[in-house]
Amino acid sequence: MKKIKSIAFVFCALFAQVLPAQQLQLPLNRQWSLEADAQFIKDTALHVHSSMRPVRETSRMKYTDYVSANIGYGDFSCNQDTATGFGKKVSAWCCRKHHGESFINVRHSGEDGWLNLRIDPLFNLQYGKKDFSDTAVSATSFMNTRGVMARGDIGNKFSFETSFWENQSTFPDYIKAFNDKYLVVPGQGRWKKFKTRGYDYAMASGYMSYSPCKNFNVQLGHGKHLVGDGYRSLLLSDNSFNYPYARFTTNFRSWLQYTNIYASLMNLIPGGNNIPPGTERLFQKKAASFHHLNVRIFKKKRLQLGVFQGLIWEAADTNNRQHLNFHYFNPVMFTSLPHYGLNSSKNAMLGLTWKWRFMRSIEWYGQCMLDEKGEKKKPGSIHNKRGFQAGVKYFNVLRIPHLHLQLEYNQVRPYAYATRDSLQNWSHYNQALAHPLGANFKEYIGFLNYKIRDFYIELRYSVAEVGADSSGRSFGSNIFASDHDAFYGVNSTVNEIGQGVSTNIVHQEVRIGYVLSYATNLNLFAGYSNRIFTAAGSPEMQTPLIYFGLRTALNNLYWDF
Repeated sequence: MKKIKSIAFVFCALFAQVLPAQQLQLPLNRQWSLEADAQFIKDTALHVHSSMRPVRETSRMKYTDYVSANIGYGDFSCNQDTATGFGKKVSAWCCRKHHGESFINVRHSGEDGWLNLRIDPLFNLQYGKKDFSDTAVSATSFMNTRGVMARGDIGNKFSFETSFWENQSTFPDYIKAFNDKYLVVPGQGRWKKFKTRGYDYAMASGYMSYSPCKNFNVQLGHGKHLVGDGYRSLLLSDNSFNYPYARFTTNFRSWLQYTNIYASLMNLIPGGNNIPPGTERLFQKKAASFHHLNVRIFKKKRLQLGVFQGLIWEAADTNNRQHLNFHYFNPVMFTSLPHYGLNSSKNAMLGLTWKWRFMRSIEWYGQCMLDEKGEKKKPGSIHNKRGFQAGVKYFNVLRIPHLHLQLEYNQVRPYAYATRDSLQNWSHYNQALAHPLGANFKEYIGFLNYKIRDFYIELRYSVAEVGADSSGRSFGSNIFASDHDAFYGVNSTVNEIGQGVSTNIVHQEVRIGYVLSYATNLNLFAGYSNRIFTAAGSPEMQTPLIYFGLRTALNNLYWDF
């Protein structure tokens, strides 16, 4: 123990700087992240490595600053010190809650240290219909989510957050079909039946974050991560359910960040053979390690370049007990690849991320993914498992504050993320760890966001061209199928994006809303969405939905697949 403390002391002494006040993470929600990105691009002094999210607070970018970036106007002191009379005090209280103060605040300071605890209720109450003239029960959808979140700081080195959500919902037909096929609600875990058409499910998340010094942070938690600066990620995204993880982040000055994540993933397949009668079978476990190195270079750190390595390991024996090779814990990137290689059963993946900032309002970003290396002379090889992303964000378009435009393109070749052993694929809880469409697709996405005071509007349009699988034939879209069951054979060289059943998926959405509280992004909203699904040989299917609701939007929910 003394040796461990000595090593930690030497490490922190080498990089010692003043500690930030908190160690909390900023929310993953895209709407909030967009406003934060607009601040990142203007202020290079923030020193933010944005391609590994959630981003942790820094001394220059705290949760309160994140709230302020989303408010973007006005003096919000709310006159709480000068308010007199019951009516004015209530008004000042409401003003503080609106401008970012948590529902319950507990603060304590003394000789033994200080504590800051914030507790907030969580909601996602929605109601929608295909057509309000249609009285059929199947034409309606609703979401009834209640929860609570607590986050706090103990001293200036340790922070924590925990949340719990309880849900009852009904969904549009295409999401209902997904739930029934994969036994999970997208991004929110397993379900049980609720009444006739509904689903009952729960979700918990949380983490503990400790920084012995500014340049090193360790987290133990249950949650999600997102690699890259795009709406999608082809490497690691927040598409699937939460997972247990340990995350270690090391910074060198402001220009280099190295992240190691060790996670425990799960296939929803019973694991273990020797299970006593009457005992509930556990699901099959697998382990994952993700490493990301990011650097900020050139004048004013305009360019960020990142390198990613991911490995999914066989982790369980026939009794579903985990046995991990010591290489799993190796924190040094690339040192395991010479031993295992990209084509091993460990399902190794390499990636490159980048973001280039110019004109203080535009950033170009993207990533490349290499799941398996095929021969250069055979670009159609089944082993040529690659993906590519390119996108642009234009903040404060035409110098109009809070008007943001985002355009993005994604493509992934057939059979990417799949392995010979289908249990080692790039997935968790029956969902892709990367893109929700799996593989064998091209996708075009556009967002336009505008915010004026507490009101906002979002327009979204996306088109996906997918080569879908047909009955008994694997054309490379389904990551849960073995790549050795490929339709053209495991050694085929004629594979291309779009092979299989030609399918187009269009998503259109417009949403307007009003933010009630910035502490949890509690907002009233209403909108219209439509999904247009067209597959060769089948009639076009449209899923229109008019909806409204009340939501604390802290995470991302991906219904656009």
